[in-house]
Amino acid sequence: MIQRRFDLLDAVREYTYDDKFVGVTLSIGVGTGVNLPDCEKNAKLALDMALGRGGDQAVIKSKDSYDFFGGVSKSVENTTKVKSRTVAAALTELIQGCDSLFVMGHRYPDFDAMGAAMGVVRIAEAFGKPAYIATDKDSSMAKPLLEKAEEMIPGTVISIEQAKQRMSQSKKNLLVVVDTHIRNFVESTQLLKEANMVVVIDHHRKAVDYIDDAVIFFHDPSASSACEMVTELTEYIPTITQIGSFTADALMAGIMLDTKNFILRAGAKTFEAAAYLKTQGAETVRVKKFFSNDIENYHSRNKIISGARKYHNCAVAVVSETAEEIRMISSQAADELLNISGVDASFVVFEMNDMVCISARSFGAVNVQVIMEYMGGGGHQTMAAAQIKNNNIEKVTQELLRNIDHYNEMR
Repeated sequence: MIQRRFDLLDAVREYTYDDKFVGVTLSIGVGTGVNLPDCEKNAKLALDMALGRGGDQAVIKSKDSYDFFGGVSKSVENTTKVKSRTVAAALTELIQGCDSLFVMGHRYPDFDAMGAAMGVVRIAEAFGKPAYIATDKDSSMAKPLLEKAEEMIPGTVISIEQAKQRMSQSKKNLLVVVDTHIRNFVESTQLLKEANMVVVIDHHRKAVDYIDDAVIFFHDPSASSACEMVTELTEYIPTITQIGSFTADALMAGIMLDTKNFILRAGAKTFEAAAYLKTQGAETVRVKKFFSNDIENYHSRNKIISGARKYHNCAVAVVSETAEEIRMISSQAADELLNISGVDASFVVFEMNDMVCISARSFGAVNVQVIMEYMGGGGHQTMAAAQIKNNNIEKVTQELLRNIDHYNEMR
């Protein structure tokens, strides 16, 4: 089956009944081990991994590694909110039992991570618990939102060092990790280790190095964003009647960022969340101002786009110069490159902090998460990234092109 690349997945996916396409997909978990209990345990972990990555794939779990096959379909949207209600009730109990709450996103947090963090802070406030957002504001891609937060809710946004100090002084602390579930992608692994209890809220397709000791692991790969998931939680916490216009704006910003203004991965629950935020005072004009650029960044983005080249069905741009906001500019350029006719995926390669980074985007025809996983990164089917240390931009670009070829061969 490995040699045939689990072609059973293709047969199930293409199944028709009465000449009508059914749309059935299959998820397979295979476990290997030294005895039957080991095999069974690994098979269950493999199946959980397959479902956590959106289904329609086979995963083989051995002692030290996972192997993936398939995974070309989009995640089927989960339209029920039973899990959100259950998680909201469990989170309520944890917050009521803790002394202080800390929220942390991924490295170089964006509007989705920080917007979701603002929502979690609002939940904690409803129970009278002190809550803090631990982040490095200078490296954040959501500076306008954080600056507004310092004005609206002073003392909430603190540095990683301040968070470590306050966490050490709290006997019953709770850490909520938003917009990532990968242990090594969080903004501070030390903060993660020192937390008494950990909750994870994320929508990215499941990766191997996930946080496996979380008290609550709220994971939904069919959700558009972490902000959508947090918005659902706020709806099912009885003590919250109003979240406030600023928190609503922050949550709306995260949804708009990850859906590209309600174009990508925007399901029925996404619009329900947006409608709820509108009733809570969210204003799309204010939200749009969070994303505004200065003239220098605008010129830099256009320069990246003009230097892109087409490779098969992809647009690839290599950034030759550095800028203060290079990460944000590159991600925006990757979004813009998708507007080119015949381009199914875009990749922008740039250097930052002694690393070579890649921002990858698609409209769904190409699974950029798989290509980025080849390079040690990850993300979502339509939005992914990779960070490569100890390498130069020319070699990374050549490796990217080889991995695009490899992905096309495997399809």
